[in-house]
Amino acid sequence: MRLFLAVIVGIIGGFILGIALSSFIGIWGVVLWNEPMGIKFLPYFTSFICAIIVPMIELKSQIRH
Repeated sequence: MRLFLAVIVGIIGGFILGIALSSFIGIWGVVLWNEPMGIKFLPYFTSFICAIIVPMIELKSQIRH
């Protein structure tokens, strides 16, 4: 159950992180090159990566305690 919850938190958190990072990249693209830039599917990529990384961190913290 904790593993499933960690995956869900990773997906949601990664998606939010991807949206923020994509906006940040877009703003800097406008500032530097006067053209909005960004990575098209960045929120999906970051949610996938965080869905893998967050449970790994959770399992490592369980092993320590």
